[in-house]
Amino acid sequence: MKLSAKGRYAIKALVNIATNNSKTPKTLLEISKYQGISLSYLEQLFSLLRKSNLVNGVRGPGGGYTLKDNPDNITIASIIKAINPEHVSQVNHEKTDDVVWEKFSNKLTNYLDTVTLGSLIDETKTNNNEIDLDELTDYYRQN
Repeated sequence: MKLSAKGRYAIKALVNIATNNSKTPKTLLEISKYQGISLSYLEQLFSLLRKSNLVNGVRGPGGGYTLKDNPDNITIASIIKAINPEHVSQVNHEKTDDVVWEKFSNKLTNYLDTVTLGSLIDETKTNNNEIDLDELTDYYRQN
């Protein structure tokens, strides 16, 4: 599993939706402006997130995206898997390096299965009293 730029952007966008106080759907245009992510790139990400049943698309006036489930039930691993399905693949067991990498990747995946969007938001709020999404992304780049 790899935490790519796509994964970071997806996590940031879902945090943005999860912390939406108005509880009305967030449009991709709103997320794009707030996050500084291109609209076309967000459309690609949200297509994958929707296919993985992580978000609901609401059509029409007042439409946008909402989370499909409570943030406490959406794991970071599920977001990364939705965005980067090509990185979750079978490894050739004949090479020692591949076996070592597979074991590491499995441990990382198992850990990210324990981190939820809700816990990530709560931890950030506890430490900073507000959510700085860029700081949140920097934290996950370093860890």
